[in-house]
Amino acid sequence: MVHAPGESSANCLGGWGLGISKTSPHPEAALKVVQFFASAEGQKLLALENGYLPTRRSLYTDPDIVAQYGYYPSLLEIVEKGVLRPPVAQYAQASDILQRYLSAALTNRTSTERAMQSAAKETRRLLDRNSAA
Repeated sequence: MVHAPGESSANCLGGWGLGISKTSPHPEAALKVVQFFASAEGQKLLALENGYLPTRRSLYTDPDIVAQYGYYPSLLEIVEKGVLRPPVAQYAQASDILQRYLSAALTNRTSTERAMQSAAKETRRLLDRNSAA
């Protein structure tokens, strides 16, 4: 990840939470699905079939996965340096703001400096608006 001079990089953890709706008509079946996808077997399947990164460390060096994705062992070091996402109640909205401006910069619709200044300004407005409520 990019970072300011003198700072260090980190990737964010999160985004693959599994849960069961309290209104599910089949909570037992839903629990079995969650248990499968949380298991080593389920995560290995997701890695092999879809390239998803597992939460289980052992899978980063699993021979079948490494045979298909030789770079997986080096990803473990990156994953282990991950940090939790910022505890911001409006994380989804803030993430959307950053995504739009990063996309504009990457597609040369605006300069990087202008995109980041605009993203920061819009994010500050979002956070200020919600902290005053």
